[in-house]
Amino acid sequence: MLIMIKNLIFIRFFLIFFLIIKSVSSQECFPDDRKSIRLFKKAEKYISKGKIYDAQEILKLYNDPFYVFLKIKIAWIKKNYVKVENDGLVLINNCPNSFPLVYYYLAKIYFDRNEYIKSKLYMQKVVELKSTDFPFNDVDKILERSSVMVNIIENPVKFSPSLVKGLSTKYDEYLPVISPDQEIAFFTRRSIKDGLDFLVPSYVEEFMISHKLNGEFDSGNALPYPFNMNNNEGAASISIDNKILYFTSCSRNINGYNNCDIFYVYRNKTGWSNIFSFPNTVSREESWESQPTVSSDGKKIIFASDRKGGYGGVDLYETNLVDGKWSDPVNLGPVINTISDEKSPFLHTDNQTLFFSSTSFPSLGGFDIFYSRLDKDLKWTQPKNIGYPINTKGDEIALFVTTDGVKACFASNQINEEGGWDIFSFDLHESAKPKRVLFLKGNIFSKNTLLDKDMSLEVKNIKTNEVTTIKVDSGSYVASLVLEEDDDVVVSLKEENYSFESIYIDSEDSTFDSPSQVNFDLDVLEVGSTFDLDNIYFETNSFNISSISKKVLNEFIDYLRINNTLVLEISGYTDSIGNFLENKVLSEKRAKSVYDFILKNGILKNRLSYVGYGELNPAVSNSTKKGRAKNRRTEFKVIRK
Repeated sequence: MLIMIKNLIFIRFFLIFFLIIKSVSSQECFPDDRKSIRLFKKAEKYISKGKIYDAQEILKLYNDPFYVFLKIKIAWIKKNYVKVENDGLVLINNCPNSFPLVYYYLAKIYFDRNEYIKSKLYMQKVVELKSTDFPFNDVDKILERSSVMVNIIENPVKFSPSLVKGLSTKYDEYLPVISPDQEIAFFTRRSIKDGLDFLVPSYVEEFMISHKLNGEFDSGNALPYPFNMNNNEGAASISIDNKILYFTSCSRNINGYNNCDIFYVYRNKTGWSNIFSFPNTVSREESWESQPTVSSDGKKIIFASDRKGGYGGVDLYETNLVDGKWSDPVNLGPVINTISDEKSPFLHTDNQTLFFSSTSFPSLGGFDIFYSRLDKDLKWTQPKNIGYPINTKGDEIALFVTTDGVKACFASNQINEEGGWDIFSFDLHESAKPKRVLFLKGNIFSKNTLLDKDMSLEVKNIKTNEVTTIKVDSGSYVASLVLEEDDDVVVSLKEENYSFESIYIDSEDSTFDSPSQVNFDLDVLEVGSTFDLDNIYFETNSFNISSISKKVLNEFIDYLRINNTLVLEISGYTDSIGNFLENKVLSEKRAKSVYDFILKNGILKNRLSYVGYGELNPAVSNSTKKGRAKNRRTEFKVIRK
């Protein structure tokens, strides 16, 4: 009877014990004798009370799976992750369905190592084996995050980096930024210097400038005074007209504070101005501010700072130019900033796409590059990882994207080329590309001389009728507009007492996909002088005005309202193909079509007349296709001013 009672007690104890440790064991590796169970319980009790030494004294004599499990548990507590991994892999190989906690340990180790495929595999096994009383509640979170990262890795984006020649040498080059017109590059170079200033050859960091010549950048030169005066400078951004450079400088503080802050300097025809600092609300003495990026309209700067009050260690902030003064910086908020670090912002010329680096999820390891866009409510969208293999287990920082959105540039020491750190570019994949940007720059001439006169260009979106006014500064202009893929625009100059000039830009014209130089040559209006109206097209042997031509004529009508005393003759011309008399009749009908359209839109009849000249007075030779196209034109002759 006593034996039976003892057996019942053992069975009851065994069942209770089995339920307690169900989350860490199954019957394939379960101890089946009283002594093993008793020793296991005793060791586990020591562990729970923090008496690791006492537990180890019991466990050192045994190597059965359950004892090995407790040894792994102790290794986890002591953060001996190498032992956890080595012994854990052996244990789950011998007992694949017994120890969900070991699978959990391994999944965590691999997650922290950025080995997400392994982490996902082992955490899936935890879900399969664990009981409701499993001691950790972050299983689903880690599994979800591992799955996201595996999805990024298993769906690589297009990435084929190539060395940017000229900028990259046998020395280290990093922190590149290219001007919006893609003609100037700024970067930092670390090279060996010797000579009178150096007793022995020494490594020196220099803030560099490079210019594009024949489609490639030169090797660059150190920026002259006031730069490179024994300060650590770089991480720059330049205005769209290349006239204001914003940059980071460390150890340059008029109060003697050794810190990194943001400064700016003006670029002119003779060189650079003195350096100017931002107000102390932007550049603080008690924190560092770095890596500025300026909007294309010059009214916003986004930068990185470790100032107090943020969401993490380093956050992104913005300051805005209001009435000529930079406002108090505002944190970009918890969508962009996290409990981790965010830095190296780059605001694309579209003013809507922000690239930056972060150590936050979902990061493949270290700093990854992310991008976010402004939505219709001007709120930043949830950032997206730019993708693998652009992002790796290492640090990816300081990405720059060209104005046309085609190329991205970055510095890396992971690709063996000419030096340690070099500058590379690659074709940016479609999903990360910013909005379409029309970037034009040029000069306004009159009689082959730069016209230094206060004036402005108008850029009209044909679809929306939205008009953007571009100021001309000392005869030069820069225009940057965000457009939808199918938007056409008309660019026009409507100056009083000068000829009308315009250009129609079709969305399908790839000529303007990249930054383009467009100059205008204005004629002074004098009685008897003539000027062409470009983009007035007719179908072959037809006098019907094309829809594009009507858009241009609408702008010309505005010009006539500005020059409201101007009286003009509309002169129609053809090329020399065909019958002379038929060409004359056709040219007169075309001139009348323009005449009728202008009258229909409110211009008085006594200000206009029309004549068809046919193939007379060719502007150029009719011997080539291009020449004949030039001769099929509509001219305006000044009758009275």
